[in-house]
Amino acid sequence: MNAPLPWQTTQWRTVGRARAGGRLHHALLAAGPPGIGKAQFLEALAATLLCDAPREDSACGECRSCRQHAAGTHPDCTVLSPDPLQRAAFSSYPGQRCQHDSSRKKPATIISVDQVRELRERLHASAHYGAHKLAVLLPADALNTAAANALLKLLEEPPDNTVFLLLSQRVASLPATLRSRCQLLRFSTPPASVARTLVEQDDPASALALDLAGGAPLRARDLLAQDVGAVWQTVCQGLAGLLGGASDPLSLARECVKLPPDTLATTLHGWLRQALRRASGQPGDAAVAAAAPARLQAFAQELDQFLRLQEHPLARELALQRLFYPLWAGNTTPFSAKPEQS
Repeated sequence: MNAPLPWQTTQWRTVGRARAGGRLHHALLAAGPPGIGKAQFLEALAATLLCDAPREDSACGECRSCRQHAAGTHPDCTVLSPDPLQRAAFSSYPGQRCQHDSSRKKPATIISVDQVRELRERLHASAHYGAHKLAVLLPADALNTAAANALLKLLEEPPDNTVFLLLSQRVASLPATLRSRCQLLRFSTPPASVARTLVEQDDPASALALDLAGGAPLRARDLLAQDVGAVWQTVCQGLAGLLGGASDPLSLARECVKLPPDTLATTLHGWLRQALRRASGQPGDAAVAAAAPARLQAFAQELDQFLRLQEHPLARELALQRLFYPLWAGNTTPFSAKPEQS
């Protein structure tokens, strides 16, 4: 019996024993930080549950069900996700189940109540192959309030032979009533020695990517694919110029708005972490310019706000200008996160 990834053996065995003993919970919630393989775990589990002839608690990979699941066409598996292209393990499942429309300028950001209602109708129908029916939510964090309430009703009275597979990166943000209906499977980052083996060591930015990813190897690989080394250099040089008065929020915002949004957000977090270490007298990345603690505190508050509102239709460049304002050397109110109103 092999887990999908080397550090997932405990969780895989827990689910395998429950399944073998006929005690598999009807709702499993995989929780943990991004980039550690939660989606891969659920994909492997889904394949095993749907397989016509599983081998030692693993999918055979050859039967009709396995072929259909690999193609994203299995009729007994329904995937709900705002943007399936961000969830590679299940991205092949068709758009009407994922609310994905290629004509949209931006992917959806929520799982809606209409999606959950469609899910309910599908689950109350008989299974096509007489085995499990699966409902996969990637991530459950994307449920809006109405959708979470609708899902709760399904979890309280689950249809026969149905298993819900939920993924969460912010499990504390899910309603307590929803969490209480699930068996929680906690995942964490692998040991550093294991993580390093999964990241391209020939890339000079591999150590930086792992550090910014918090030791999550799959997240680090994504960052490397988005040229995180160049983004890090741009951010460090730009913020140093801001702190030294050689640049201003408007100029830096124009430069940063061109960078990959997700990698930029991760890099800004990493820069703040390193700057706080230097401000407290600890060793930090030499590329990170020193800054007064008060300015860093104000920047941290703005960064939290920026990340929560970055999907808002507000112009991104304007949001970046506001974010950079507390660090600007030309700011006449250095200890305030907000500019004075005229």
